Amino acid sequence: MTPFPHAAVGLIGWKYADRRHSIKALFIFIFISCLPDADFFLFPLFGKPDWLFHQRFTHNVGVALLSALIFFPFLRMARARIGLILIALSHLIMDLSVVDTLAPIGFRPFLPFSDALLNFGVFPFVKRGTVAQVLSVPNLIAIGLELGLFVLPALILCRKEIAALRINKSSV
Repeated sequence: MTPFPHAAVGLIGWKYADRRHSIKALFIFIFISCLPDADFFLFPLFGKPDWLFHQRFTHNVGVALLSALIFFPFLRMARARIGLILIALSHLIMDLSVVDTLAPIGFRPFLPFSDALLNFGVFPFVKRGTVAQVLSVPNLIAIGLELGLFVLPALILCRKEIAALRINKSSV
C-alpha cells in the first residue's frame, strides 16, 4: 500500500482517540500510521544490500509497540495512547492484506519470537520503479481503490474535525 491509506487510518484514529483534536496529536497519529514504511528511506543511504529489504525490520509487533510508546509523553489521555497503539498495529494488519509479489512473500510480524512469514493478500500491490511502472493501469487501479476505500471515507468522516483545525488556531 502507498502511504495514503495508512495516513487515512491514522486520521480516523485521531478523530476517535484524541478528544481534543489537537494538531500535534494529528501529526503523531499520521506519523505513527506511516512509520513502518520508513525503511524505504534507508535504501538510498545503504543501497540495496541483501540484509535490507522492505518490511524486514520495521513490520513487526515489537517495533509498532515501541514506536507508539515513544510518543506517549506527547499524549496525555489514556484513550489517545491506546488509540496510538491500535494505529501502530493497523499498519501491519493493512499490509498483511496486500498481495505480495516480491520474495520473501509476506513479512514476519512476530520477530524475533517467530520467523513465520504471513500474507493474506487480497488487495492489489502498487509497483514502484520507473514512471511507466508507477503510472501503469494496474497501479492506477490500485491507487484508485486506496483513495476510494480509505482516503475519501476518512476525509468525509473527519471533515468537521479538519474544518475545526482551520478555524481554531489555538489547537496547536
